[in-house]
Amino acid sequence: MFRKITAPERKCLNIRFLVFSLLFIAAFTIAIYVLYTPPFPGVADQGDFQRVMGVVGLCMAADSSSHFFRYVIKEYDMVCVNPLRLVGIIPTISMIYPVAAAKFLCRMSGTNIFNTQILSAIYCLMYILSIILCLFLLRIQKLSSLIFCGFVSLFILMDGNYLIWFNSLYGEPMMIIGLLLFTASCLYSINSENPGLKELAFLFFASVLFVGAKLQCISSLPLVIFIVVRIIFAKKDNFHIRKMRFKVILPVVFLILYCGGIYIDLNNTCGMDTKYNSVFYGILKNSDNPEKDLKMLGLSADLAVESGKHAYFPAEEYEKYIPWSEITEKEFYRKISNIKLLKFYILNPGRLIKGLEYTASQSFQTQSFLGKFEKGAVNDYTWQFNRFTFWSDFRNRYFPKRLSFIIVFLAVVLFVSFLKYMKHKPDSRFRLKIELLWVIAGIGLLQFPMPYIGNGEADTAKQLFLFNFIFDILVIVVCVSIFSTLLKLYFKTIAGSN
Repeated sequence: MFRKITAPERKCLNIRFLVFSLLFIAAFTIAIYVLYTPPFPGVADQGDFQRVMGVVGLCMAADSSSHFFRYVIKEYDMVCVNPLRLVGIIPTISMIYPVAAAKFLCRMSGTNIFNTQILSAIYCLMYILSIILCLFLLRIQKLSSLIFCGFVSLFILMDGNYLIWFNSLYGEPMMIIGLLLFTASCLYSINSENPGLKELAFLFFASVLFVGAKLQCISSLPLVIFIVVRIIFAKKDNFHIRKMRFKVILPVVFLILYCGGIYIDLNNTCGMDTKYNSVFYGILKNSDNPEKDLKMLGLSADLAVESGKHAYFPAEEYEKYIPWSEITEKEFYRKISNIKLLKFYILNPGRLIKGLEYTASQSFQTQSFLGKFEKGAVNDYTWQFNRFTFWSDFRNRYFPKRLSFIIVFLAVVLFVSFLKYMKHKPDSRFRLKIELLWVIAGIGLLQFPMPYIGNGEADTAKQLFLFNFIFDILVIVVCVSIFSTLLKLYFKTIAGSN
């Protein structure tokens, strides 16, 4: 029998429903202002779209080379896509799902032209719902803390320099949406009395959306698997049920194979450029002895003639080893590997620290120097954008872009959360939420060194997009924690004076 809801409880539920409704309306109002007020903003292609279009069933409606870096293109031709990609048999980036939904809506409207504004609307809906869902599943007891957390979350996460990426074919939107949905799926399972098939399905689908968003997300796979297994088997009874073990192991194996397939596919395309950048525009760029470094990597010392060059120069600017050329394939691509890069930095920790210091100098920037509007919508190319960018402007201007600041901030967050973790030993759900926070922070930590190790000094700020997003989540956690502590102290003071 269901317990009858009392009048005070009904009033509390109504107030909470009103709060979530207001947050939803506020979020959509911000999104409409940022993305759907003329001139309509977006992010120009810097050459990344081609490898995305090839697998999601899109192609350029016209020659776009004159628009690279400078102007947004929102319309593309739709072509057929292999159905096996949609079911994961052919591993494909998870962006294929919102793109497929956008293609369906475009066809329903009677056009064969794909419009990224339709895609941005789908992204907005997914993003806002995932934020609201996370807030709801956190089960914040105090109404004042919920309201504070809600509006701080909207102020930070609905920043215009996050939303503007939605009107593009970049993988950045899927990264942050996937992370929020994965967080929501974990919270949903934590709150469940007995996690079963429904919770597993949500966890698995959200995991696919996140780790399949971009090549750089695959590094998060061990942490994703850890927290999924940890949550499901937190109830010891589940671990001893053979059927439940099978239900967990099978999706985990599929997830590993899926990520492996994506890695092989993407590594054969964009991986070639990133390897070139990691050596010539990373290790060799500021090296005192390039020949010695090349020897440590097992490469020819003759490659030193290209030191300080990335993979995107015109062909005539290279001395000998042009990216993708036959000689570069023979002397460089066949001999270099990610394992060799990692080994180099392990043996040269000082070089790694210098690289991380450079990475820190590029952090906290979610804006870019890519064009933000269509050709004809504005008088001239502009990278500037200032619609609801209060938070990102503040972060970019005032946050210290130093490695020491990042280390101290993360250390404080982890230390305080550990104290809370130890304090709530009997509360397994609270402890699982803390563990989830650690996993999210861990994903951010993994993202931080990757741009420099894997791509040198090329495009570092853009590749820190997920790190910046996770850092913002931790800022929200800190703000809400401070607010709740001050609120408790205030009520204790009031109670003491009475």
